[in-house]
Amino acid sequence: MKQQPSWIHHPDDGRGVRKVFLDGEEIKMAVFADQQRGIVDRYRQPLTIDKRSQSFITERLHGRVEVVWPECS
Repeated sequence: MKQQPSWIHHPDDGRGVRKVFLDGEEIKMAVFADQQRGIVDRYRQPLTIDKRSQSFITERLHGRVEVVWPECS
């Protein structure tokens, strides 16, 4: 499997659980983040299913993206 650039984040990249912030606000249910391009994709709230593909609908947000790993207690 090809290594992803360090500024691209998604659930299957093998780097663990992270928190995603957009313009300083935490984004819940994020499924993709690109820190260089300032893009976050997240599941639409409330969760909505596309009738054709039977998958959750996402929405794209733009701004200053910061991704942090939570501190372990």
